[in-house]
Formats: sequence, structure tokens, C-alpha cells
Amino acid sequence: MMQYFAEPAIQSWIELDTLLRDYELGLVAIAGVDDNTGARAVQWVHSSDLPDPTPFLTPRTVLLTTGVQFKSALGKNTAEAYVSRLVRAGAAALGVGVGLRWDRIPPTLVEACEHLGLPLIRVPYDTPFIAITRAAARLIEAAMHAQNIDRLTRSDRTPATRITSAEAALRSAIVSLLIRGDREHAEAIAAPLYPRLPRGQVAVIALRAGDGDLSPQDLGEGITSGVHDGKLIVICESAHVTQLRKLIAKRTAGLSERGSLNDLSRLLDQADRALEQSIAAWVETDAPPKLVAYRPSMHSGVFQLIAESPEAKRRATGFLSPLREHDRRHHDEIEHSLEVWLRHNCQLTPAAEELQIHRHTMRTRIKTAASLLQRNIDSADTRAELWTALRLAGATIPLSTAQ
Repeated sequence: MMQYFAEPAIQSWIELDTLLRDYELGLVAIAGVDDNTGARAVQWVHSSDLPDPTPFLTPRTVLLTTGVQFKSALGKNTAEAYVSRLVRAGAAALGVGVGLRWDRIPPTLVEACEHLGLPLIRVPYDTPFIAITRAAARLIEAAMHAQNIDRLTRSDRTPATRITSAEAALRSAIVSLLIRGDREHAEAIAAPLYPRLPRGQVAVIALRAGDGDLSPQDLGEGITSGVHDGKLIVICESAHVTQLRKLIAKRTAGLSERGSLNDLSRLLDQADRALEQSIAAWVETDAPPKLVAYRPSMHSGVFQLIAESPEAKRRATGFLSPLREHDRRHHDEIEHSLEVWLRHNCQLTPAAEELQIHRHTMRTRIKTAASLLQRNIDSADTRAELWTALRLAGATIPLSTAQ
């Protein structure tokens, strides 16, 4: 009963088996499976709990549902009609989330999928539908990049500029996958065309995208680069940092500290901050462009400047003195409660839960603080001043929490 649809000219799809092999999702095909199931094309993943979602489906879509559209026990005829509509619409598979409407997928739905040849996938309770959609989009994007570069490099008639552009797009996809932590797919895309990707201790270099890319000769084993968020990002093993520093010493660039691949997001943030410093120095002083290495002090903001002022610390201590005197005399915890409340964005319930007190007790403590300080604690200015004073006067809020 399955209808067949022409494959698109460019591979904007993946095989169903590629999605099922993403083991972090925990997807399992339990019915409607044959020798060709894994090769089914998937162009999109869509979730719907409508009784008839087919008006909103395109062919080659994996439909995800919780089953809440079926208000009573799912009868055989209802299940057959539902699955038949999906098959006619060209659905690639049906994924059912368990633990919401059903603890186990109804046998009538299993039988209908088996009878009509529609792959039925069990989706664990702990796997959000959005995670499956994002995984599919990421895999489809990677497949498109890989096919484009392969198609261009195989054609003798393809201009060299188009090949260069396709290679740059592929490298950018690899860098994006590494930053997302998806090393498996990054390796799969890079393996046929590029040397070994970085591993072990690495560093990140960020450059302005308009400054030009690195040449292929500069990208040996353990180095990869690509455009990400409008910047040229280079990820390299620690052993290559010295050589790259010399190569881009006279370009506006930022260099991170060393870290593992699991730290890429943090290293990227460091490289971005160092790049900002490099650009600022170049623009403000008209000095020649240069590479700037990250320093922890670059994360210091306005609070750090205030903290360096003895007068600011003295005033902060004076501002909080009514709270501290009250706590000392009554063995109370008004100051600490105020700190926790502010740290939870002035929400009573999560603050009370951290302190293991009733939310009414928490509210009373905040009112007591306002009375002792003789300030309108609902004012944004007062809250900002309190937060600053607590940090400067030695409360348990580290200076790094609100940079």
C-alpha cells in the first residue's frame, strides 16, 4: 500500500537507519520493518496529536505523536484508518512517545503498522520530540554538505571557485558539529576528504570572517576551520598553536586557552572575547592588527571595576549593616535569605526550596529586610544596589556569577 515518491535531485534527506543509529535518542523500530526499512528516506520530523495530521505532512516525514488524540481505547478500525492515512501521505515512519498517553504502544496500532508496512518507532519517555527533530535537521544538513562537495569535486566542468565555496561550506559544517559536541558525525563527513580532526588538548582561534580563510596547506592533521556565527573559527591541537600564532600574528584574531574537546563552547567564548579585544585595539588606537591571547581578566566587567574601589566596599558594608546587626542580635538569616532570593531572580518558591523553609517564611524575611533597610525592595534600582552590595561586602556570591 506504500506509495513511492521521486527522490529529490539534491540529497536533502537521510536514511531512516541513520536516525535510528543516533543512540542518544533511544529510538527502537518495533513493527512494520523489513529489509528495506533502514533505507527509507527521511526529509523531516514533525510532531502532531491531531486525529488526521496528513494535511500538514509532506512525503518522507517521520511523524511523532503521544496518542492523546485517541480519547478512549484505540480500536482496530481506528488504528487501521489512522495508519492508512499516513501511508497515503507518504510518511516515512510513525514514532510514538510512551509514558504520556500510553505506557506501552497499543497492540492495535502495532498490528496496523505491521499490516500496512509503516515503520513504528518507540520513543522513550526521556527523549523529547524536539531532540529528535533537531537531530534529524543536523543530520540532513550534514548529508547535504557532503553530497554537494562530492558532486562538485567529481565534475570536471565545475569551476574552481564553486569547488572552493563548497569545501568552505563543508568545513563550516564540520566545525559546527564539533562545537555542538557531535564528533561522530563530524568525523564521518570529514573522513573522505580531510586529514584527522583535532583530538586531545585543543585551542580555538577566532578571526573576522572577512579577513579571509586559511589556505588548505595550513590545515594539516589536527587542525580544522570554518565559519561559525559570522566568524572564522580554527580548532587545533595544542601542538599546532605556536605555528598558527606565527601565521596569523598580524591579523585581528583571538586565541583561547587550552582545553579538551568537551570544553569547546567555553574555549569558543574565550576566543570571541579575545577577538573583541583585538578588534577594539585596532579600531581605537589605529595600531596594526594583531592576535590577542585570552586572559581571565577579560571576563571582568563593571562589577570588577567597582570591587577595586575601597570606597565602594565601605559603602556596601554600611548599606548592609542593619541586616547584619539584626542577624547578629536575633541569630537570624535575613542577609543570607536576601542573597538567595536575589540569586533566584526574586522568586520566592525556588529560594524557599533552597533554604528548606516555607515560602511564607521566605516572604516574611524579605519584608523584614525591606523594613530594616528602609528601602522599596520592589524597585529594580534597589535590587541592583543590594546585589552589588552583597557581592562587594563579602557575601557568598562570587564576583563571577553575574558578569
